Amino acid sequence: MTRGLKACGLLLMATITIGCSGTAGAERKEPSSPDPMLGMLHKGILQLTMNIDGLTKRMGELRHFPDTTDPTLRELRALDLSGWELHQQQWLIQRDHLQFAYELLQRAKASPAEKPQFLERWIKHEQEFEKVMGDFRQQRHAMEQQRLQLEAQGVERELR
Repeated sequence: MTRGLKACGLLLMATITIGCSGTAGAERKEPSSPDPMLGMLHKGILQLTMNIDGLTKRMGELRHFPDTTDPTLRELRALDLSGWELHQQQWLIQRDHLQFAYELLQRAKASPAEKPQFLERWIKHEQEFEKVMGDFRQQRHAMEQQRLQLEAQGVERELR
């Protein structure tokens, strides 16, 4: 491989690695809730928000990454960006899901008599959420398969 392609590949791998690292070391203080379920939901909302913000930044960095003449590397980078965009959409849906649950539980605590109606709304929402998440899993799997094929083609091309 040429020196430029190696550098491009290494930078792309580093960007992906950083992108996948998430917020493992990040610590945020959230207000403690007397209700453990509300506290857990609040923490999940904060974590997803941090992940979404971080991924948005990484996608911007990838978009400004110097172009390459190698069509396989260009296709891999475009596929990575599409994968990150899909992942970001998934996180947005997950955050909205947790926010919905959080608000529904707060309303149920304020109006216990309405719990049966809230339960119906939750069951319907959960069914829709599961379908959307299943669709995301299928899309992600297809992208992962495509990426594996592209990587293999690139390696084979370099070895010939």
